[in-house]
Amino acid sequence: MRLLTPTEHAPVAGGAPSIGWPAARLYVSIVCAIDGARFATVAASEEECLTHVASYVADQAVRQLRPSSASRVYEFLAAGDAAAAVAEYFRHAGERWDREWLVTTFLNLDPRSTAWSGTIPLPKP
Repeated sequence: MRLLTPTEHAPVAGGAPSIGWPAARLYVSIVCAIDGARFATVAASEEECLTHVASYVADQAVRQLRPSSASRVYEFLAAGDAAAAVAEYFRHAGERWDREWLVTTFLNLDPRSTAWSGTIPLPKP
């Protein structure tokens, strides 16, 4: 079995072509705050999605967190542990300024069309 590249097409029900991503799934992450979404990313893999969120965290840590918390985030990033950096950021987000939280989910390719669909749970603060 061979995985399709993003430029190849795979057939879906009814023979209509669609983007042939492996497992027909897109990953979504949204950084939320009391005043709305602050950052959103969509990626073809969970790892790529995490990389985008880690980039947001790297840009925001020094402004949003206390210096000791921001330092830990940057230490995790320097060690190549994006997941730990993201977890540390959201563990402390709100200790200095507005609280932020991360919502993650995935979208599936609808077998009846070329649309991506799914539920994105946006919790109330």
